[in-house]
Amino acid sequence: MPHLHAPFCDLPPGRRGHGPYCVSRPVARQVIATSEAGKTTDITIDLAVRRSEFDGPRMVRLIGEPPDINNRFVAMMSPGSARQLATALLNAAGQAEELDQDVNRPKAGRRVV
Repeated sequence: MPHLHAPFCDLPPGRRGHGPYCVSRPVARQVIATSEAGKTTDITIDLAVRRSEFDGPRMVRLIGEPPDINNRFVAMMSPGSARQLATALLNAAGQAEELDQDVNRPKAGRRVV
């Protein structure tokens, strides 16, 4: 008997190693970041639900995938936690841009040649 499968799941129902979650296609374009070691890491966001409880809460899944697949990082969070993370990322991005502008802005009394 095949396992239950969420209607939004992007994984084939009969796939071996499907795992305990049904997951959607990525909800946004993949982002490429750099680790502290200087290696690129692909970051993807999708939606997930436990296969054992389709009536359970939908989760947001963040996947950090470095070139070495063995070090893959997967974090599951509630929609509320995802909103907190998104807010923190937006605030931090704004502050980083503001710092860049402040550093590059000529100071009063300083002569720019």
